[in-house]
Amino acid sequence: MNAEALRVLFVGAEFIWPPVTGGGIRTLSQLRVLASLPDVERVRFFSLRESAVGLEDRQALAREVAKVDVLEPLFHPIHLFAHPRYVPRVAWLRAVRRVPYLAGKWESPAVRAALERELRAHPCDVVWFGCLGMAWYLPLVRRLQPSARVVLDQHDVESDKFAQYARRQWGPGKLAAEAEWREARRFELQTLREVDAVGAICEDDARTYRRLAGVGALAVPQVVRFVRRSKRITVGPRLCYVGNLRWGPNVRGLDWFCQEVWPRVRARLPDAALEIAGTRLATDETGAPIVPRQWQAPGITTLGFIPDLGPLYERSAAMVAPSFDGTGVRLKLLEAFRNGVPVVTTPDGAAGLAVQSGREVFVEADPAEFGDRVVRLATSAAEQARLREAAYAFLERHHSLAAAEAPARALLGLTPPERTAFGVAEALRASA
Repeated sequence: MNAEALRVLFVGAEFIWPPVTGGGIRTLSQLRVLASLPDVERVRFFSLRESAVGLEDRQALAREVAKVDVLEPLFHPIHLFAHPRYVPRVAWLRAVRRVPYLAGKWESPAVRAALERELRAHPCDVVWFGCLGMAWYLPLVRRLQPSARVVLDQHDVESDKFAQYARRQWGPGKLAAEAEWREARRFELQTLREVDAVGAICEDDARTYRRLAGVGALAVPQVVRFVRRSKRITVGPRLCYVGNLRWGPNVRGLDWFCQEVWPRVRARLPDAALEIAGTRLATDETGAPIVPRQWQAPGITTLGFIPDLGPLYERSAAMVAPSFDGTGVRLKLLEAFRNGVPVVTTPDGAAGLAVQSGREVFVEADPAEFGDRVVRLATSAAEQARLREAAYAFLERHHSLAAAEAPARALLGLTPPERTAFGVAEALRASA
């Protein structure tokens, strides 16, 4: 490997511009980190798309991140069940070859051929898999680029999501879900052990990888760029929620908030308003969002997807971020911090972040206490300012570019892991 001018192939699951999903925001952060390193010469970004991607979007991403060559994305059904004709192939892989869903959904002759052409035409020093599922193509990389260093960088512990799903099932469905969890865990463990380096979005996930697979995983914190705002003007007790509106942990959190917490808030603040925004909510023939019954209550407006969240953040006194289950980091919290919006969340919502309840954020699991925190924030400019300043300081300490560069260099093999701030060698000895 040429340590003075690394050529990196970044294999991502989806095209990320504009960055409106958690996965897209995370991938953009990683591209920025890699491009910031003097040791990296170029990064070629290989990705998939589910809808059309215009040349202007590719050019915008290339302008946003220096040193990144944005390849034309290849069509593939990222949300599999929105494309039923692809389901039988994934089912066949699962039944005949024991390929778990999280890997089988990415199998495609077209993707395999495109990646093979890329690997043959452009030798690289590092192949960086941006998610576990795309690491299904690891054998292809090893065959065509045997000297390349392979990094697996995960947004969360994938098999844990299947375990959480299995725990919520019953009867035959539970047996099937548990079988899928076992196959997902088997594939995850195998991949963790076969790559050369493992990255995680937070130290909690890195610790899980070390415990499960005995690998020296490193946490690369999400890079959050922000402009500090000393003062924000909001009108009344207006709240917001932002997230993927079809993802299970988010849906369960919103259902809980709207049914258990919101009536308590409205009883004390009759003019309180909540706006729900996010991706993947179904729409009717006019394009209007189809609002779940649980979210239909006085004072609640469901916006669905909006391309610019800035005005929503600007008019919100606080953001509610209830979440149940899931792994990794809820990037919606970091986005709220970046925009100067104080947050009330649940313990699962704050997982993976070194925040302290009452300092940068309020963390509550009880509906009454959650409601109390919401009312307190919505009616106190002083509390809003206190949490906002603490959140800015948190981003400066934990989510700067410099904080991410050190572990990224170690994943690339430029520095020994034990020289990073995360003390991986000590952690491995402790978990042995």
